[in-house]
Amino acid sequence: MKKHTLALAIASSVLASAAGAGQVAEMNGVKYSVGGYIKAEGVFNRPDADAANGVTNTFDATARQSRLNFKTERVVDGHKITTFIEGDFYGGYFNSSTYDWRLRHAYMQIDKVTLGQTWNGAFFATAPMDAAQINFWGPGLGTIGGNGGTVRPNLVMHYTSGPVRISLQDPVNTGAAFPDMVAAYTQRFEGGSGYTVAAVGRDVAQGDGSNNDDENSVFGGGFSFAGKLGMGDVTLYGSAYTGKGLGVYTGFGVAGAYGGKNSDAEDGKLVQQTGYTAAVAYQVNEKTKATIRMAHIGVDDDADSELNAMNANVIYNYTKGLDLGIEFRKQDVDTLNNTSTLPNLRPKGKQLEVMAIYKF
Repeated sequence: MKKHTLALAIASSVLASAAGAGQVAEMNGVKYSVGGYIKAEGVFNRPDADAANGVTNTFDATARQSRLNFKTERVVDGHKITTFIEGDFYGGYFNSSTYDWRLRHAYMQIDKVTLGQTWNGAFFATAPMDAAQINFWGPGLGTIGGNGGTVRPNLVMHYTSGPVRISLQDPVNTGAAFPDMVAAYTQRFEGGSGYTVAAVGRDVAQGDGSNNDDENSVFGGGFSFAGKLGMGDVTLYGSAYTGKGLGVYTGFGVAGAYGGKNSDAEDGKLVQQTGYTAAVAYQVNEKTKATIRMAHIGVDDDADSELNAMNANVIYNYTKGLDLGIEFRKQDVDTLNNTSTLPNLRPKGKQLEVMAIYKF
């Protein structure tokens, strides 16, 4: 099976992105491929007694994470041109039985330049060096790529040359005077080891969202390190970041805000935050892998906001393309928990997920 190049780069760290693309035809020098996966998941939610919105124990099951992609490849006048489009069924409301098609990726890649809607630079700076998680709403917590709401900008341009990636992105702050920017340097070594260092810069709104003062902005940014160390059947993972104006990318900010314009400023000033992750994965045998991951974010706001999260999973490859998995997770802050639109996706408390995914 021929793997999509971007998915291959992150398959070891983000299960939900490990969709393949198999060639189905070649006409007039153009290769056409389709791929995706079907995923069935069931999640037992056990929120803490003081979780937001008074949520209670629930069991939620769905197959709407399933996705489909279409890819083309051709060479024109010595230039390799690739296009890729992918969607899943997370459009529409969570409290509806109607699952609308939702655009995830739509981009073109010409030699070293990628242009369109796809993963942002913060994601590429962390995900390939992060441990595998089953939770669709959890990958990246504790890193600069932890906010799923901003992980795929409306438009992003990546320029990649060897180990260097430069990214210009549609800014999260709608009043920004210039694009959000990420510059990253990656090194990989034999045995599965490697690291990425990255710098982020963006025009951050200083307002609190209540006085129409979001046009008042200031330059913010920070630095990130993410790496992994392969030692045979054991792989160690670790990351750390610090900076101001990063809450919209980390998914946690001032007073525990989840992303959005209220994440990075307090009393008209940008607030520093720092995060780190640590994980270990053990290849039990050729079909089974076990992983445990810890994450922490601390915000230097008046409330001294902090988030701690833990994931532990086992993934079993039943047969080619088909994985079965179970994951226990907990966190001590509500980040995605709204009874009308986002029920129990990331509550304060515990979750247990069981899943089956078939990649084609």
